[in-house]
Amino acid sequence: MGKTCPEMTPAELRIMKVLWELGSGSVAEVRAALQAKGNDLAYTTVMTLLGRLAAKNGVLVDKTREPFLYRPAFRRESVLRDRLREFVREVFDGQADSLVMRLVEDESLTHEQLREIERRIADADKPDEKPSKKKERP
Repeated sequence: MGKTCPEMTPAELRIMKVLWELGSGSVAEVRAALQAKGNDLAYTTVMTLLGRLAAKNGVLVDKTREPFLYRPAFRRESVLRDRLREFVREVFDGQADSLVMRLVEDESLTHEQLREIERRIADADKPDEKPSKKKERP
């Protein structure tokens, strides 16, 4: 896998999300998965987006078989982490606490989510223990 995640358009990110779900797929398989999510794109559009992602080294292409098979070049977690960092830097001037406070103030977090955040903060404050890693939600 590469070192730096390429910049992606929203359409390219939707393609990546499908590939992370599938693991790998042909243009037709990616298009079918997009359609199942209510995103009906033409075959040639999906092919173009996959080609752009390949040119950016965002996907790897197996050209030894027909149809070509595409798979993500980056783990979902690393791309989402990079995009979140960029968002915090651009929108909140690098102040992650401002983002969290906005979420809390807008009441967009459930009590359960708030408790989970509190638990993770408490775990992060413990000097001898590393925070437990749970599987991230899609």
